[in-house]
Amino acid sequence: MTDRMNMNPNLVLLSSLGWENEVICVVCQNCDWRFLGGIGKIPNECPHCHLAKLEEYPGNDFSMMVDFIKPPELHLPFSFPVSQLLEKIHNYSKNIPFAPDDLSLENLQRRLRKIYLPMWLVDSNVSATWQAECGYYYQAKSHQEKFSHGRWQTQEVIETRTRWEPRLGKLTRTYHNISAPALEEHRPLMAALGNFEYEKAVPVTTAALMNDSAQPALVCIPSRDKDDAWPDTLPRFQEQGSEESRLACAADQIREFRWKAEFSNQNWSLFLLPMWSSYYLDDENKPQSILVNGQSGQMSGSRRASMKKARKVSLAILIAALIALALTVVVGLISLTFPDLTVVAGIGLVFSLMIALAAIYPIAIAWSVNRER
Repeated sequence: MTDRMNMNPNLVLLSSLGWENEVICVVCQNCDWRFLGGIGKIPNECPHCHLAKLEEYPGNDFSMMVDFIKPPELHLPFSFPVSQLLEKIHNYSKNIPFAPDDLSLENLQRRLRKIYLPMWLVDSNVSATWQAECGYYYQAKSHQEKFSHGRWQTQEVIETRTRWEPRLGKLTRTYHNISAPALEEHRPLMAALGNFEYEKAVPVTTAALMNDSAQPALVCIPSRDKDDAWPDTLPRFQEQGSEESRLACAADQIREFRWKAEFSNQNWSLFLLPMWSSYYLDDENKPQSILVNGQSGQMSGSRRASMKKARKVSLAILIAALIALALTVVVGLISLTFPDLTVVAGIGLVFSLMIALAAIYPIAIAWSVNRER
């Protein structure tokens, strides 16, 4: 190792970036998601696509990935109780009619993985000129005529109105921790996981992330670079500038805010969000992901019923209908000799038809569940 470092002075190791020596980088060859995790604590299959094994990143030079794998600045810890998580998973597995054989609490729990999803945080100095309309509340007194008890009465009404005035100015500030998505799949993931309480973020250490003895976590590496993420920060910088301009003008509201801003001394870091991931296999052995917000416990996943199970149930019902029909035919033949059995044969025929129609129900239910995407 020493010889290699001497041969390549630009070699960048994970340990030189602030990660522990027992941390490695792994890659999924199917979905190309990359993770950091502890040696000996890496799951076999990718916790994102569940279709391929995680393989160790080739080589030990991370100079091309330095910006992506620096230790994060802040994170939201996993705070949703595990007992409630297991209850949610259990309810999920039992509430799918004709659930696939692979969909069980034991399988979902065994495949459960902790993942930290990254977001970019950027600090920047901002120098800008701005203009906007600032609104100031004032009380306006008016009178309304009201007909009551056979006569007109005058009633005084006090309304809160807004007076809009043009304003312009200059702004020089430093804004901290403006966030932007670090993953290409950020928006669908957030739609599935719901909101996070970002104000509960705490400083992070690599030891806290990797040394959870109960269930080690994987840290997902960003798939969007800074240049790609930068445009997503601009509206948030503008929101901050708009609010500070409103406060500087002592205004109650602000609208039509426009600015010309210059940004300098940018500093980028990472912020981690907690997520549990699990999956089950459907009839075609395709993995169906289940995602859980590690803070709030909001759960999202594909609901897939087993059409194979539904067909078996339908077939069993149809066979029962055919048996009932056969018995009805026998009773009908006997009724030729004993006319009193004619009514029984008629009832049996109706009953057989009802059973036959019921055979459609399982397939219809399974189709309806699978149609809900």
